[in-house]
Amino acid sequence: MLLTETDLINMKITVGAGLNNSAIVRDLINDDVSSDLKKIMETGEKYYVGEHDIFNRDFRKTYISETSTVDGIETETRELFNNPNRSNHHNVNSFHSILVDQKAAYLVGREPTISVSGAEKDSSLKAYEDIITGVADEKLNEILSDLVIGASNKGTEYIHFYYDAEFKLKYCIVPANEVIPIYDTEYQTELVELVRYYNITVIKGKDKCLRKKVEWWTKEDVTYYTEDENGRYLLDNKYPINPMPHWFEISSLNGVESHRDAHSWGRVPFTALKNNTRCISDLQKIKGLIDAYDLISSQGTNDLLDLVTLYWSIQGYGGETASTIARKLQVNKAVNISDSSGNIDAKQVDLPVTGRIEWLKMLRRDIFNFGMGVDTDNDKLGNASGVSLKFQYTQLDLKANAMMPKLKSAIKDFFWFITDDYNRNNGTDYDSNLINISVNKTMITNDLETVNMIQLSKGVVSDKTLLAKHPFVDDVNEELKELETQEKKNMEAFADYKSLGGGDNAQIK
Repeated sequence: MLLTETDLINMKITVGAGLNNSAIVRDLINDDVSSDLKKIMETGEKYYVGEHDIFNRDFRKTYISETSTVDGIETETRELFNNPNRSNHHNVNSFHSILVDQKAAYLVGREPTISVSGAEKDSSLKAYEDIITGVADEKLNEILSDLVIGASNKGTEYIHFYYDAEFKLKYCIVPANEVIPIYDTEYQTELVELVRYYNITVIKGKDKCLRKKVEWWTKEDVTYYTEDENGRYLLDNKYPINPMPHWFEISSLNGVESHRDAHSWGRVPFTALKNNTRCISDLQKIKGLIDAYDLISSQGTNDLLDLVTLYWSIQGYGGETASTIARKLQVNKAVNISDSSGNIDAKQVDLPVTGRIEWLKMLRRDIFNFGMGVDTDNDKLGNASGVSLKFQYTQLDLKANAMMPKLKSAIKDFFWFITDDYNRNNGTDYDSNLINISVNKTMITNDLETVNMIQLSKGVVSDKTLLAKHPFVDDVNEELKELETQEKKNMEAFADYKSLGGGDNAQIK
């Protein structure tokens, strides 16, 4: 559920001046939990972990239609028939998780390249660049991967920034399922408030029950609520100051706290990554196709499991049950026919496998087409190179490009908090607006072709850009530092060699 400041004001007017914020919190959360948006988010997460709708289908149950005529009127009735001997196997085909993981690996499989404008000419900005690139490590890449996966599953995902007990800046993923964002009224782009809610387990006597905790964040503070047994949301008495500032800066004298100063970021400490402009999950376009694939595959498997290879048609054999006849056929490979006109005939049943396989192939092709991914089971992929190989990635690249600007914006917001924290602790005034983000896409390439192209591009494109494309380089920022260290060592070695009488044209090997 997306809200604006106007929506919030209207809600406050609706509940009336006689009601406190508890009623507003309750109505917000109740509406959000039951909203279509949160149901879509839940479905996206379920399909990512393999919890498909096919599990709701019981193949042991089927409807039988019967027609009867009463007083000349024909009536059709449908009755549910349950056959406990029928197989009830469910095939889960995790196309959605494959496509999402493929997209995340394509976008953030390699660490982004971070640079600061003017760093090559200004030593102060170069120091700032070193600080920023030092943060762009494996932990950040892991967070970015989780962020892309969450946004792909749910349409949006959030990073939350906070200070721990030791006054160190921390950040974590907050699932969009737990978030109600409130945007500015005019453009609906600036996050002005945010409500986060989540369940906790409360033990009352021998019983366990779920209660909600709520955090209402603004640009200046956060108010904590807790749900009581009557469903009311009361100020959480765990916090002696409520609402609280974003953090306290504590001063101490001789190990004893002397005073604390309240501080706020001046913005809501959450950064959102939207999957696309309309915040649509990647599942919505292909869910019907995946459900059809699961159904046909599961139905075919159950038919095969229940298949009786041979049906025996026996005439002129009486007195014994069908199970006795079957047992004698298994042991003796024959039975005696008492009636001279009797006969026995074995009939084989074949499943329409070819038609199902062709239909599944069509569905698979459509899933990867409309899901905008790369089907690695495609025979053409293994033999492709150059332009042909890039063509295989066209759909995935288009899908990734829809998220690219939003991912860069989220990374830049991330470094705003990092920069603000560093400036405050070190007395600097670095500007995060100078940061440039380059996302290094990952794809299968012909390494020889790529390296040759890099060699031909030297002097035309910057070394940093070329390093980002090199197949042997995973972390461009780290590789640049290694090259600087290597060049420095070579220069020192060359200087030592000259001091020992080496010629100007000597080469270091």
